[in-house]
Amino acid sequence: MSPRRAWRWALALAACLLPACVGFTAETAHTYLILPFEDSAPDGSRDWLQEAMALSLADYFLGSGQRVVPREDRLSAMEEMELPSGAPLTLATSLRLGKHFRSGDEGLAPDRLVVGKFSLDNGQLAMAARVLRLDANGAAPWREESGSLKDLLRLQKSLAHALLRSDGIGGSKSASRSDNADSGGAFPLVAYENYIRGLIDASSPKQISYLRKAIEQSPGYPKASFQLARILAHAGKRQEAEAALKGIAGEPDPYSAEYHSLKGTLELDAGRLSEAEAQARLSLAARETSEVHVLLARIARAQADPTRALQELDRAEALDPDNADIAPVRRQIQKESPPRS
Repeated sequence: MSPRRAWRWALALAACLLPACVGFTAETAHTYLILPFEDSAPDGSRDWLQEAMALSLADYFLGSGQRVVPREDRLSAMEEMELPSGAPLTLATSLRLGKHFRSGDEGLAPDRLVVGKFSLDNGQLAMAARVLRLDANGAAPWREESGSLKDLLRLQKSLAHALLRSDGIGGSKSASRSDNADSGGAFPLVAYENYIRGLIDASSPKQISYLRKAIEQSPGYPKASFQLARILAHAGKRQEAEAALKGIAGEPDPYSAEYHSLKGTLELDAGRLSEAEAQARLSLAARETSEVHVLLARIARAQADPTRALQELDRAEALDPDNADIAPVRRQIQKESPPRS
């Protein structure tokens, strides 16, 4: 599985399964399509800010038990609609993009659309966003935040909470620690910029370079460390992936389940079976995902228990039929334990 594909289905799983684990009822869970913010005075040197605001809101919404259309799905839809990536979208085009998702047969169907805009002048940032209902003619009021650019993370957190409240959702489970939103001036903004660039660059080598820079600038940066380890692990660089996680300063909210599943996979690949089982339990405690059931299937296979392994794969497939890691493990098990004649 490619790093981008892995991250895409991790986001989708987090979106689909978070409501069950954080105590939100079905009535309060929505599916959001969050678009990059429009820059009032476009400047190529700060294009990353447009995506940063959308990605930050996505994490806060996921952490509050909502579903969010993955960025990769948004880019694919824009390509299908022949909308150039990075180009400003009119409200009519944004709504058309939302309806495109709602008319599709695959993926998440958003019932909410988030649009936003920002301006930056002499280091002062003003940002505004609102939630539009795609399932009815309605829109929440614009929510605004302003302050120094150095306070970007705090402003993003405050805006996310305001948007959630405007849609009748509490923000008590927000992912604040991994965004370092409460660290004030102690957290270097350039580390956050490199983290975002590491997420949005199309080149895996450049992603790795940006994420390494982010960790150098903010040692232990949770989400940067986690994302770097994922990319390295899927590139077959297990020792480098383990090294990336060794100094992590905390869990990368809201991706704790994926984090422990990744650690368990690395432990299993290194032959540390009991440690892999412990990480799998932590992953399940955070949230049930298709990813952790593939890990449990591999653990069961290593324990010479093909029946349980196949049961775990069946559960993994039920959670995510598109998980590309399922079929190779299933083939291995069936090859080792062919059906009796």
